Amino acid sequence: MDLGLRDRVALLPAASAGIGRAAAAEFAAAGARLAICGRDRGRLEAAAAELRAMGAMDVLAVVADCMVAAEVEALVRETQARYGRIDILVANSQGPLARPFEQLSDEDWRVALDTKVVTQIRQARLVFPGMRERGWGRIIFLAGTHGLQPHAYAITAGAVNAALLSVAKGLAEAGAGHGVLVNAINPGPIDTERMRYLAERKSTAEGISLEAARRALCSEVTLGRFGEAAEVAAAIAFLASQRASFITGTLLNVDGGQTKFI
Repeated sequence: MDLGLRDRVALLPAASAGIGRAAAAEFAAAGARLAICGRDRGRLEAAAAELRAMGAMDVLAVVADCMVAAEVEALVRETQARYGRIDILVANSQGPLARPFEQLSDEDWRVALDTKVVTQIRQARLVFPGMRERGWGRIIFLAGTHGLQPHAYAITAGAVNAALLSVAKGLAEAGAGHGVLVNAINPGPIDTERMRYLAERKSTAEGISLEAARRALCSEVTLGRFGEAAEVAAAIAFLASQRASFITGTLLNVDGGQTKFI
């Protein structure tokens, strides 16, 4: 199926590993032009080489930390200088820390909001005006099912993901008259470094084995397993494509049936 992504310019922060890297692979296979960033130069260069081999029209790889505003601003400038525009943003960031509620300080909450919410909002704010001027754009926020179905072991994730979902809904309305479609993906338990971190925190907090923690994390998943980053990436590519031209303000759960509400 042709997604209409050939020659589109896609910006994917934090794309040297995990869901970001898998999404970049989807865009590469579709013939898009890519700009990616990551903090680890070795992993970033390996990802860029892989993406070129997969068919990406061009790959700009920039060492940058999504938490550092100046570095993200430089990433956007370099992308625009290289390609002249940014058509697609897959807003991405680290997940917040996981800790029992009573151990979370005011500073922990501020860091959690900065890590996930402010970071992705900053990325969107930098690209939205250009998309609006050109009359075409796609912004996809990466949130998470905890924003809809909170859990005590990831209470910070629940709060910040809920905030991101609200931002996606509001920005979708702002972009609707200008051809800019804005959606959010809610990954469920996906087998990434983040999920391994959550399993370790749950194991420590509840005094259970790591394997028991992993089983608990996917116990609500109807399909009975962890998802793969590539499965989330396929949904991201679809929302960025011409095929999703009547979809905006949507919160898409890619969770194997974890969320049970209607």
